[in-house]
Amino acid sequence: MHIQGAMHCMAPCCQEPMTACAEDIERLFSVSKGYNALFLAAGALENACEETPESLTRQGVQLLLATLADPQFETQRTSFFFYSRFAQILTSTAKQLGPHHPISRTALQGLSSLVAHATGNRHLALCHATGLLAPQTAPPPPLPAKTTVPCSCAELLNLVEFPPQTLPTFAGRSLLYAHQEKILVIKCARPGEDPKGLASEWHWMKILGNRLARERHIPTPVAHPLLRMTGLPEGAASETGIAFLTTAAYFTYPNEPLAPINTDQAVHVIGNAAYLFGHLAAHGILHTAPVPLFHNRVQTDRREDDGVYLWQKGGRLDRWLASCRYPNFGLSGLRDFEHIKTAPEMSTHEFYRTMGNQILSLLLVAGSHFRSLGGPSPASKDDHRHLFDIAKLNAMLTAIMNNYYRGYTGNGKDFPHEAGRTNLAVRMVEEMGQDTHMEEVLRTRDQQEMGEKAFRQFLIDREYTQEEAQKMPRGTADIVLFTGPHLGHFNGKISCPELIEFTATLASITMANGFLSTPP
Repeated sequence: MHIQGAMHCMAPCCQEPMTACAEDIERLFSVSKGYNALFLAAGALENACEETPESLTRQGVQLLLATLADPQFETQRTSFFFYSRFAQILTSTAKQLGPHHPISRTALQGLSSLVAHATGNRHLALCHATGLLAPQTAPPPPLPAKTTVPCSCAELLNLVEFPPQTLPTFAGRSLLYAHQEKILVIKCARPGEDPKGLASEWHWMKILGNRLARERHIPTPVAHPLLRMTGLPEGAASETGIAFLTTAAYFTYPNEPLAPINTDQAVHVIGNAAYLFGHLAAHGILHTAPVPLFHNRVQTDRREDDGVYLWQKGGRLDRWLASCRYPNFGLSGLRDFEHIKTAPEMSTHEFYRTMGNQILSLLLVAGSHFRSLGGPSPASKDDHRHLFDIAKLNAMLTAIMNNYYRGYTGNGKDFPHEAGRTNLAVRMVEEMGQDTHMEEVLRTRDQQEMGEKAFRQFLIDREYTQEEAQKMPRGTADIVLFTGPHLGHFNGKISCPELIEFTATLASITMANGFLSTPP
């Protein structure tokens, strides 16, 4: 039906103020025939519920849920927005009424049940609507450090009671000083980096150390939030940084190919991280980078989104295995707290998307654990499915699902739905166990926007020899690079959409039930 016809159909029910009772909703639907008319009618209902949320009755909720359960409009080009609009009437009304109102419980439990079984755009729309239920409060973020405090390495060693002759080892930009069961870490700012992120990490260690139970390890920050250090060994990234105490477990990853941990231990590590991510999210604290996720790294300097992965769009995932190489969680728990943001700093839908990033990151690291069992250079170059144990992968998915849910809801219960877990495990083995998608494309336009030196270095970083890089003409034709494995063709869709479906289902139902679990 055309828009003009839809407006005509709406006229009888808009001649007088409407409420959100079952009779009004039923009358609205009875005169609003067709996709366009229903979509417009939803606007009138949305306004009514916003003005008087108490008028939404149990029967009215059931009518809305019945509309959301009907897949007849899934093939419409804008079906995502259609189903999202109706679902948001339920979530926004529940938010206004509060978690302990019976209408809120009926609406959100019904919506969660639909999420668990819906497919396609309808599924993503229902999940997206729960983003309105994100927590609104959090501890205040740390104030930026205004000055650096001078400090020598000898003073730091004395402060933590390490022998003065203790020598460091390098781990990326960090210096590690080991003594007995402890490790002093001096984490230096990279050249040209704004060190405020390091200062924020120092403060978050202090905040989280006071909030989490003792068995949940958080490094102990040392000295001051930002140090200007002397006596650093040659090769240190810079003289500016932070210092903290931790243990060797802080540097034990669940997917270390040089010294793989056993799979049962990896299940524990990943499950513990899932709990901590969920627990902190419930308190409005989000770790935004468990692993770096990109759609196209090769286009990070040209795209408005910097090539960062927006998982709801279901696009191809760039270099998934490389992204998982050093996850920001390990045997001791979470790490790299400079990547924390709080709920008041984010929109509700950004909060939901970031929760999804956490879940997706956990799933990817689960897959990378099995790949790590082949060592740094497995004999098989293309097919690694023999490294996967389907039963133990299922155990990892169960640990992610239940622990993230428990951490967020705080009610000690398991996740109440299957969420396609068994099929996901099978599909992960198929897509992560075979290096099918290895190519990325450096477009002519991207080459032309690079400087000559940056272009050559770009190729060398992708395993071109110095001689090959010098011979390659810049900006004359697209260059195909073999940088995978990726999940999907370049600029295409993700090859394992089950990852996205599971992520959306777990994030949305967790948010809905977490809202209902809010203490009085």
